[in-house]
Amino acid sequence: MTVYFYALFVHLSINVYIFLKGLRLLEEKRTWRAIFASFFVIEFALYLTGLLLYPILPINIVRFLWLMGSTWMVFIFYMTLMWLIIDLVLYLNRKKPVLGSYFNNHPRNSGALFFIVTTLSIVAIMYIGNQKFKNPVVTKQEITINKSAGDISSMRIAMISDLHLGYLIDKRYAKRYVDLILEQKPDLVVFVGDIVDAEVAPLINQKMHEEFLRLNPAMGVYACTGNHEFRYEAEAKMNWLDNNANIKLIRDSAVLIDNSFYIIGREDYVYAGRANLKTIIEEQNIDTSMPMIVLNHTPDNLDEEMENGADIALYGHTHDGQIFPFNILTRMIFEVSSGYKQKGDTHVFVSSGVGLSGPQYRIGTKSEIVVLDVTFSGN
Repeated sequence: MTVYFYALFVHLSINVYIFLKGLRLLEEKRTWRAIFASFFVIEFALYLTGLLLYPILPINIVRFLWLMGSTWMVFIFYMTLMWLIIDLVLYLNRKKPVLGSYFNNHPRNSGALFFIVTTLSIVAIMYIGNQKFKNPVVTKQEITINKSAGDISSMRIAMISDLHLGYLIDKRYAKRYVDLILEQKPDLVVFVGDIVDAEVAPLINQKMHEEFLRLNPAMGVYACTGNHEFRYEAEAKMNWLDNNANIKLIRDSAVLIDNSFYIIGREDYVYAGRANLKTIIEEQNIDTSMPMIVLNHTPDNLDEEMENGADIALYGHTHDGQIFPFNILTRMIFEVSSGYKQKGDTHVFVSSGVGLSGPQYRIGTKSEIVVLDVTFSGN
């Protein structure tokens, strides 16, 4: 519940500035002021209902309330951001009227004009962002590994991260993602954490496992855990992945595929008992002369995979910031926020993810599945 109360706090906080700004602009318009205030109260009440009563409400109602609330959060966030800039510009214009005197002499008219322009601009930006979320792209990357993989000279890997399946990313989206994966004709499918968003109930109720059972690549379907796998009913979610969806979790261990290469799956950093990569390699008796593919949800220490001889290291988690300007922040925090980088002999790829946590918008980022065409030159 902590996450939900945090969301509620953020939701309430970012409404304050625009709420007070609107009341001030409508000071002489009593009827419109009342309508404006009522809208905020009703929206907040509906969002609160969705957060507190979601366990007993029908899934479609929960989805509507959460979509409404998260959409409003994005809208009001951008509205606050733009109005802070507008207020700063108007303040400077009062000091030195570079923009002329009209804005200074007619504050309410100019305020109404700015309100209309900002509203239309944000709605347009959000529409484009929603379309980018709904239409994930396929990002392709060719990789050459200077090792032998037995009889395998090349293979195609479909890499997917951050689906966040649940109330918002429902079975319709799961079907769309699986269809897109199947179109790539992969030899191997790997999920790099955060497959499930929160509770497992919406996955069970929607029989979402039926979509993933359509995946049947020759080399299998594997996954590592992400931080969201450990939120609420962790073991129930992992059992669902393993036993219902037939996605084999690799938890601080390794799987040898066709006696040709290893897939090493790491627990997410939130798991207290997480082992370091060196320990996993030693305890699993991994032959490091063979190709090693590491699945590790959070790209917070790329050097560990490089120093321990991983040939391919795959990550997710960042969402590449999801919406502007948070993409700038993630690029400051992570060595690779999204995309490909070679570190020594290790090929690193961080996916921006196909799903989302919360608001269904990609503004300045993209939803993607990643296709890796791997060649083993040591053969």
